[in-house]
Amino acid sequence: MAKDDPEQTVTRAHLQQMITFRVSRLHARLNAQANRILKESSDLSLMQWRVFVTLETMGKITPSEIIRQTNLDKGQLSRAIKSMLDRGLISSETCESDQRAHYIDFTPKGLEHFNRARPHMRARQERLMGSLTPDEQRELFNALQKLDAVVDEMDGKE
Repeated sequence: MAKDDPEQTVTRAHLQQMITFRVSRLHARLNAQANRILKESSDLSLMQWRVFVTLETMGKITPSEIIRQTNLDKGQLSRAIKSMLDRGLISSETCESDQRAHYIDFTPKGLEHFNRARPHMRARQERLMGSLTPDEQRELFNALQKLDAVVDEMDGKE
């Protein structure tokens, strides 16, 4: 197909109007950027960062509760937690009421890595949000909430 083929132009324009395509592409770009920032600033992966943010927000927590609260992929989370334990970034403590459950928490080394990454990730978040007016921010989050609700409805989770 030639570079300026009208059919290819129509296809490209059609893709740009597909919400799943646009969200997927933006998601991939944001994840790649976050991974690069985290690797350079603190030698953390994006999933490890998400574990740390959850710990910062919720305190000592079980991996099962992280999954319930965040909807993160169970396999990816499990691998990240194992890696973090192996590197000494988090600690694991058996739950007294349920010996099968383990609480994870920051170690001093983990907190050091998290604190190195935090200013870079916060600056990124501020830059992204700062590109939108307060009205656009509200509209964006309202639109995302509506899309979440429609997906739940389509999946029978009304």
